[in-house]
Amino acid sequence: MGDGVKPSAGSAESIGSIEGLSRVWELFRGGGAAACPRGDASMALAVDAAAGAYRFVCTTCGLASPWFESGPDGVKIRGGVESFAPPLPED
Repeated sequence: MGDGVKPSAGSAESIGSIEGLSRVWELFRGGGAAACPRGDASMALAVDAAAGAYRFVCTTCGLASPWFESGPDGVKIRGGVESFAPPLPED
């Protein structure tokens, strides 16, 4: 990353569950950098402004969280379908 920000220790939550996604969202909103659950790469925030939705995407492997929205009632997953990248090939 160009600014030298490293993912926060312990931030590699399961981004497929509402609980994990909520924790990562709060970390990100608080100024922290979210880590990919598959390693120590950073997660970028993708925004669909027209739909009012967000998702986290790994900057290295492409793993992506489900699309979600955030409001006064907390984080809600859009569509209920997990949007993950295909698994990494085994060594």
